[in-house]
Amino acid sequence: MNRQVLILNVTRMGDLVQMGTLLARLQEEWPGVAVDVIVDRRFAAVASLLPGLRDIITYDFQALIDDSRAAVKSVTALYTDLAAWARPLVERRYNRIINLTFNRPSALLASYIGAPDIRGARCAWDGESVIDNPWMAYFTDMHHFRALNRFNLVDVYALGGSGPGAYAPLSVRVTPAAQDWARRFLAASPETAQEWIAVQAGASDVMKAWRPEHFGRTLTHLSARWHGGIVLIGAPAEQDTIAQVVRVYREAGGRNPVLNAAGQTTLEQLVGLLAECRLLLTNDTGPMHLAVGVQVPVIDLSVGHVDFRETGPYGSGHWVVQPVLECAPCGFDQVCAHHSCKDRLPVTMVADLLLHVLAKGECPPAAPGYRLYRSSVDEDQLGHYCAVGTDESSDLDWYSRYWRRYWYETLTHTSSRIPEDSTVPQNAAGAAHHLAGMMPGIDRLCRQADAIVQATTQAAPSPGSLQALQREQTSLRERVVRQGMSHIASSPVTTSFVRSIHQDHVRGLDRMARHHALAYRHWRRQLTDIQRYLTQSPSKSTLRRLAMLTDSPVAHSG
Repeated sequence: MNRQVLILNVTRMGDLVQMGTLLARLQEEWPGVAVDVIVDRRFAAVASLLPGLRDIITYDFQALIDDSRAAVKSVTALYTDLAAWARPLVERRYNRIINLTFNRPSALLASYIGAPDIRGARCAWDGESVIDNPWMAYFTDMHHFRALNRFNLVDVYALGGSGPGAYAPLSVRVTPAAQDWARRFLAASPETAQEWIAVQAGASDVMKAWRPEHFGRTLTHLSARWHGGIVLIGAPAEQDTIAQVVRVYREAGGRNPVLNAAGQTTLEQLVGLLAECRLLLTNDTGPMHLAVGVQVPVIDLSVGHVDFRETGPYGSGHWVVQPVLECAPCGFDQVCAHHSCKDRLPVTMVADLLLHVLAKGECPPAAPGYRLYRSSVDEDQLGHYCAVGTDESSDLDWYSRYWRRYWYETLTHTSSRIPEDSTVPQNAAGAAHHLAGMMPGIDRLCRQADAIVQATTQAAPSPGSLQALQREQTSLRERVVRQGMSHIASSPVTTSFVRSIHQDHVRGLDRMARHHALAYRHWRRQLTDIQRYLTQSPSKSTLRRLAMLTDSPVAHSG
């Protein structure tokens, strides 16, 4: 009997499309594997366009949330209904569950359905959520050091849900009916055009949307040298934004054919429409990933709290423009009073980039205020973004490359094929001094953890003395963690340590104490390896050996 895998992904359209590489990687790992997916009922149409799925299982999770908030039923009754719905899935006896939704309800559902191998959020013995699989844990950590992360969400899904393997592009099916509809829709334009580009000026969150007037002026500059058609896409709620774009475009002298398809397409028809276009100019949106899935080049305007390295267009041949601003990208929970990042992207530059992708001009040069990136696939078969016309030689760039290699080798037990940096960062001496300054505190924490382990193994441990040890340790830990989070040479592994300490849902005081002691020693080994690298510049083989040795014994709670 073929293996069976269940994926839980009940969040957004883009997250569903971005698991396409995972689906391909599962087939590489287990040829013929049967893969099912649980999605919110609203996104069933998206899932139906993804190749490699046996069964699409839907539930109205939004109604579950709404009913819970409105107290339509008791929480017990709501979860009883959900359990009854999920009972047939228990009987399928999945070999693996991959939970890509990191919340407590999904953790409960994953644990209820059950599998020998659960990756992502699951429920511990005490009802709390824990994260199994080091790549899934990395996903929960990376938002704390976003500037240093170099893994696209697509690859995190694939590495965590399966493992390393051959590059596989995102893929979305274009149905014949959708293709026919799209061609008829474009042909019905009052003004004929030989070719079309798609533009999405809106977004689900205004924080990550470039200004409508900037879109309008960009398209005007484009029309001076390219005479194809422009089709505007988006949700019905984006009609006001689209009207602003068209008004600015016409007032500034734009004369190319313009069609408004926003709110006029089914999902299948939208995919068909994107497939007929030369490119998509867009904010970070779900349709961006759909365009990637039908191999249409994307120009991604990465503003607001969007970090393109996390969710940008995946694979080769796409472009990203990101403003250079000390606060960019901002935090997810941050409310911005100025949105000045959106004014760092010159409309003439974006128009020149459009022309370049359309083979009508040279690539625009680098300039202060923004960075231009081209997407590709690196030597490890992962998504990559290379800065165009900009020297990536800052300490931040160096550490980003270092952590990219470190995490890949540590979490996959595989040597990276990317050439190793032959230099150290400019702040190497200061970083090594910082790490050395952390060691006395960490050594003391390790001794305290061992003392707590010893105390918990006594026949009748003294609650008072044990609590005193824990209070002393907590106070010192908070101080050393602050040190670790203050420097890019230590913040990623310090974040990982903090998560492992708090993810201590093990049964028994003695086991919890041993879990903590392992976490402290692992943290120390990681920092020692980094310090050694900065001071001795170990060879590639040495780095690989160190990465293998530092694989976490506490990647998840038992």
